[in-house]
Amino acid sequence: MTRRHRSQPLPTENRSVNRVSVAGLILLGLIVGLAGALYYAWVVAPIVYTNVVPARLSEAHRIEYIYLVSQSYAVNEDWERAEQRLLALEDPNLEQTVADLLETYLREQQDPQVIDHMANLAQGLGVEHRAVALFAPTPPGLQPTETPTPVVTEPTVEPTVTLIPSATPEPSATATALPQPSPTARPNYRLLSQGAYCDKGEDVTLLVVETQDAMLNQLPGIEVLVTWEGGEDRFFTGFKPTFGAGYGDFEMVPGVSYTVQLMDGSPEISGLRIEPCADGANGGWWLTFQSLRIRLTPTPDS
Repeated sequence: MTRRHRSQPLPTENRSVNRVSVAGLILLGLIVGLAGALYYAWVVAPIVYTNVVPARLSEAHRIEYIYLVSQSYAVNEDWERAEQRLLALEDPNLEQTVADLLETYLREQQDPQVIDHMANLAQGLGVEHRAVALFAPTPPGLQPTETPTPVVTEPTVEPTVTLIPSATPEPSATATALPQPSPTARPNYRLLSQGAYCDKGEDVTLLVVETQDAMLNQLPGIEVLVTWEGGEDRFFTGFKPTFGAGYGDFEMVPGVSYTVQLMDGSPEISGLRIEPCADGANGGWWLTFQSLRIRLTPTPDS
């Protein structure tokens, strides 16, 4: 009688474990290799780009680039060099880009010096923006020139020889130090606009004063001084909110010339009187003052 031996197959669980172990090791090796490659590429030997043209910079780096150009131009005042650097960005809307960046600085209430330098750069590009007129320096061609004071020369009288019995000593002249004029403080407000106030055939006798902050927002509670020959009056902006938070007005009398000034510090605007409009009706004046002070938001202590 022949005995048959049954072949005993390997358990399927052991074979599955062997296959999973091999696949897991391969996957683990790939992960470790990839992590090592990334670590080497990012930490040990990262790629350093050199001689990258400004036109290929990212948006954030382009903004930083324009900022650096404005700071450099404020130091060396070399416009040709600053313009070449800006043109290297190859931005077809360069003027608008700089204007938008200036508005961003205003909204973020950046340091006034940073805003001044950016406004100066925008002015060089010919950007027409209200912030440029406020913060950028006045172009040399528009600066007022000092009028030389005429010197009156008196005719020289020829001395005559006179015999004097005894010489009388002349009193010596003592030099008196003249007081030096103190530097004029910068006003807190500037006149942003001045125009006639007419109302389509209706007589207007109002002298309107509108006050705005540095961000061109309506600014209430500003005291206005109005003077004329033999009198004065004061009022505050903001008491007629239907016309605007920075609105205030004063009733003028025909034939009287008025002068307006903000009590917080502004140029005096004189010669304001009721004037005829183009349609023949009487018209008043509308003055808009803008604050030169930027209110920075305090940073909370960490």
